[in-house]
Amino acid sequence: MERLPSELRPLLAAYRRLLEGRFGARLQGIRLFGSRARGDAEPDADADVAVVVAGLTDAERVDGIDLALEAWREAGPEAPLIHPLLWSDRQAADRKAAERRIALDVEHEGIPA
Repeated sequence: MERLPSELRPLLAAYRRLLEGRFGARLQGIRLFGSRARGDAEPDADADVAVVVAGLTDAERVDGIDLALEAWREAGPEAPLIHPLLWSDRQAADRKAAERRIALDVEHEGIPA
């Protein structure tokens, strides 16, 4: 977490803890990407966070989105909102293999959280 912007560490630590509680060992990765990872975010920018969970279902994706809001509530109103992007391991691999722009951005500019 040393490359993470210091102001995001409590927020992303809370999100990780909540995701680990929900998905356990199926959680394969969490990466901050986008303007906050690049360091060119506006003050009110959200935090783009990619999450990969083995065998993620649509219902579980909703759970992961809800957990992002819960993490924000824990971190307090000064924290940016999390904009989560939840993929199954298969979806992440397919998007990367197809060289989808968003998958490449997550891989190249993403910071493990």
